[in-house]
Amino acid sequence: MDDFYTASTLVLEEVAEFFETSWPLADVDLLEGTLTVTLHGGQQYVIHKHGVTRQIWLASPFTGAHHFHFKDVQWRCTRTGIVLQALLTNECDSHAP
Repeated sequence: MDDFYTASTLVLEEVAEFFETSWPLADVDLLEGTLTVTLHGGQQYVIHKHGVTRQIWLASPFTGAHHFHFKDVQWRCTRTGIVLQALLTNECDSHAP
């Protein structure tokens, strides 16, 4: 099986679980490689696999667009180097109800 497919599927499942436990009022929907999270106030995250670039793309209602590549067994932002889970934890700490 393709390493990108395996790693990206696993991280999307982990992120879905993160939102379900950290933001209990969120509507979490993972379907065909795209995770959509609608928060209580209507803000929305869209996180999906981008197979052509072998990246995870994230659209955050708080910090905008981010692209993550798999490096050193972690998904790191191509611009800042922050790990995907760290970015989401920071946003949760700042914005979760």
